[in-house]
Amino acid sequence: MNNTAILYMGGTFGCVGEPLTPMPASTFIELLQQSCHFENEKPLHYFAAPSIKDSTELQASDWLELGQFIHQLIHQNFKHFVLIHGTDTLNYAAAFLHHIFAQDISLIITGSQYPLFDTQGQSLHRTSDAWLNLQFAIRQIDQIPPGIYVGFNQQLFAANQVYKLHTKNYQAFYGQEIQHVSNSSLHFIQKLQPQHIGKAQQIRLLNYYISPDCSTHLAENLALFAQNPPNILILQAFGSGNLPYSETIKHNLKQLLQQGCWIILSSQVLFGELSQQYATGSWLNEVGVVFDPHYSQADTYARAILLYLQSEQSQNWPSLWYS
Repeated sequence: MNNTAILYMGGTFGCVGEPLTPMPASTFIELLQQSCHFENEKPLHYFAAPSIKDSTELQASDWLELGQFIHQLIHQNFKHFVLIHGTDTLNYAAAFLHHIFAQDISLIITGSQYPLFDTQGQSLHRTSDAWLNLQFAIRQIDQIPPGIYVGFNQQLFAANQVYKLHTKNYQAFYGQEIQHVSNSSLHFIQKLQPQHIGKAQQIRLLNYYISPDCSTHLAENLALFAQNPPNILILQAFGSGNLPYSETIKHNLKQLLQQGCWIILSSQVLFGELSQQYATGSWLNEVGVVFDPHYSQADTYARAILLYLQSEQSQNWPSLWYS
């Protein structure tokens, strides 16, 4: 029987008090073991993740550090993992872990819309979804094929194809069902180095949500970006990847690329492939931007950060994006 590691990373699940604040990891894990009795015989081992934070404060470096920590546990003969994580950035963590581990392990990331314990932290919260979500993840971890998944409200989703859809409802997430999991992982664990954690903190990524506006304003904004270009610029375009055209917009995009800024074209539409069938999208391919595979916005973020860590100096980064 495989050992299962329960990893605690903070979030609403382990919060108490008013306003809600994450419990210290040692206190939470002790209470969890005392209060929650699982109807199974599998050995459960509890660990605090390297970073215990409100998930709004988490960033790429935290998930890379988590990846290194999990890799250490793999060498201690753990292959099954349940990660308790805050819901605000749960889908981003899931996408990162998907691109780090691929099918090396079985991991379900879960959380809750309401805390596991009451305000005083003395008894279980009567109407919380936390206990049910954790039970579900632990039951499922032995049944799923190797890979990374989101487990929430009795549903499993492919880790890199998930969106958070609601701030309060138990049905907080929606995504691709696991039988349609895409084998699109970068398998970054083969390249992950300790220096990547600090390096990830220095990456400036700008996610630009294009609004209906005149093309002149779009061109002016791109010119402003060029004064202090981000490392990565994600353009959240319309429809299947369409932007209004002007020679100035085209020039400013080329200038950003020449300054070493990676430009990734995505879409505000949540589902469906990007295409260049419209004139408002076809010209972008000539500029040299790359097209998002459009699994999810969290997937685009994770893929961009990890590839940048691997290949920031490469002049051939667009081909790496598509490989």
